[in-house]
Amino acid sequence: MNILTNVFKRCEIVLNSNKTYKNPFMDVEINAVFTHEDGTLISLPGFWNGENQWKVRFSPNKPGKWNYTVTCSDADNTGLCCSGIIEAAACEPATDLERHGYATIVPGQRYMSYADGTPFFYLADTHWQMPDYERLHECNYPGCTCGNQFKHLVDDRVKKGFTVYQTYFDSAQSDGGGNKRRHDWWTDCYTLINPQAFNETMDVMMEYLASQGITVAMGFGVHTNTIVKMQSDPKPLLAFVRYCVARYACYPVIWITAQEITDERYNTFEIWKAVGALVGELDGYHRPNGAHMYPLESSDPRAKSLDEQSWHQWWTLQSGHGGFNRLQPRRFYKSYYDNKKVKPFIETECQYEDIYCGGFNGYDASRIGAWQAVQCGSAGFTYGVTGIWAMGWNQKDDQGWLTYSPEPWYIGMDKPGSTEMTHLKKFYEYVDWSKLTPCYDHRFGSFEMRKYVSISHIGQDLIIYYFFSPDTETGVLRDLKPNTRYQARWFDPIDGKFIDLPDVITETGEYPVPAKPSARDWTLLLNTYDLGAYETEVYPPFIAPIAPQDAKLGQEIKIEAVKASSEDDAHPAQNLIDGNPDTFWRGFAPCTSQTLVLDLGSPQEVGYLSMECSIPTQRFIRFRIYGSNDGENYTLLAERAHDCVAVGGPYKVFHDPISGKYRYIKLFINSSLYTPQLELTKLGVYKRSE
Repeated sequence: MNILTNVFKRCEIVLNSNKTYKNPFMDVEINAVFTHEDGTLISLPGFWNGENQWKVRFSPNKPGKWNYTVTCSDADNTGLCCSGIIEAAACEPATDLERHGYATIVPGQRYMSYADGTPFFYLADTHWQMPDYERLHECNYPGCTCGNQFKHLVDDRVKKGFTVYQTYFDSAQSDGGGNKRRHDWWTDCYTLINPQAFNETMDVMMEYLASQGITVAMGFGVHTNTIVKMQSDPKPLLAFVRYCVARYACYPVIWITAQEITDERYNTFEIWKAVGALVGELDGYHRPNGAHMYPLESSDPRAKSLDEQSWHQWWTLQSGHGGFNRLQPRRFYKSYYDNKKVKPFIETECQYEDIYCGGFNGYDASRIGAWQAVQCGSAGFTYGVTGIWAMGWNQKDDQGWLTYSPEPWYIGMDKPGSTEMTHLKKFYEYVDWSKLTPCYDHRFGSFEMRKYVSISHIGQDLIIYYFFSPDTETGVLRDLKPNTRYQARWFDPIDGKFIDLPDVITETGEYPVPAKPSARDWTLLLNTYDLGAYETEVYPPFIAPIAPQDAKLGQEIKIEAVKASSEDDAHPAQNLIDGNPDTFWRGFAPCTSQTLVLDLGSPQEVGYLSMECSIPTQRFIRFRIYGSNDGENYTLLAERAHDCVAVGGPYKVFHDPISGKYRYIKLFINSSLYTPQLELTKLGVYKRSE
């Protein structure tokens, strides 16, 4: 059989068995060897695809002629044996994966690379429940008519620069939250496979993700759910792992084996090590292979046990959740950076945005966790957000995970953290992140709040300081090159823009840093050499907040329409602009973060956003105001925190100064913790009087 294809195009060798087996999934195996004309060898297993059909999937990673041979464990079954030629032509690259080749690991290197050596920044989105709960034929995003929730999510993440999707299968009849599976992938913990479910669901997802340049980090289960029923006989699990490698190794994948592999409550560690070893044996492409694990010091015997495995190529860390005060310290990451065997480590589960787990994260914790990890040497980061990691369909979805993730996916998708990950990735690509070295000893500075500063550098010529204390505190920089000009800039992790500072020239190598522009996290960049232009404009100075009585309100601007991330049926967002003081908007409970978008009909010169609050149980709300003219690209105009407790009446009114010419005004609101519902009475937009 001869096949014509292109590089990175997935092709199939289809075989028909001349024998019938009681359980074709378990009773027979096929294997293929592909040999390039230059001698390159790739070995892959094949898989049963229903009835008497078997398949081998192959994606050529270089052009030219590939000879192949397929053999069967049942030598008498000649229908499952064949040979032929695959001729692969060069492709017209449409994604970075096609331009540079799929992600790989170079021994002794601290980051993943594309096949051609280009550094691969691992920016993942957490989709643990993707195989079962992301829908291909429905979409309930407000106002969306695409009919494909999965594609809607993928397109959003591709636009924001994500490179990886993290997901897994699990053998239990329900996922870790107790939710019954939507698809019949298998019968009784992998003892019999249902190929139709894979063909109609996971195959479609994998194909689309690959076409969009997204790599899939794939696991095979969770420590507790998967193994408990298999302690006496792990063979079905190993057969399923073989099945997944056969179906999906030809795609851009990264293997993460199991979630929380180091959990010892159920004595699963040795079984999962066997899974990792089997993946390493079967995957002829040698995709990156690791294991998602609880945070451990590298001296821990379980971590060392993984480190000693020939198949283990990268540290897949889970630092967990719990908010700002539970961020991992620098010494935690240092233990992996200093490990005797040099290999990448990546923070793959840390501070999901707005999760309720070990404390409440809030919307800042995920961003801060990401910057802290990368500054400390993580070769990327995995973002997660309430609504998506557990994949809630709507507010009434009766899922077990709602205790931790109490929002629908379409609210999670629009939270600001995903856009903040875009800024993180663009910044580190701008400074050539693969050359950075983390600094754990504050060689480059003296700071009052040492635990809230992370430093990385390229020699003395480029230094990055990440300040994340909840105030404007900075400190004095040290060990700069004397009598050398440094360009100095603040970078805003929220809005992705720079604020220029005067150049730094010092005789002593010391530089007192000016206060941060505002009381939250900011990044200071110093560089002696030209980095070129950054693709976004320079950040405008913040407009200082003013007392409401001092607001110089001009003409009120008519708001043509308003859209909310959520609303209950009795209190829609339209109530914010209906002119009736007795009506109000209420978001879904218990969502603490909401987004409101005001459409002014055409670009208008804006001066103030007016807000009326009626939330007697709520101490304060924190919010950001953005402006846009196309409804997609927004500029941060202001960030505020208001005490909303009513004094002497039911309402409190705030007038926040904003500036610019915009058609759309977006308000991202984060309320105080555990407020049952978020409510506002009125929103207004005004010009500024002279």
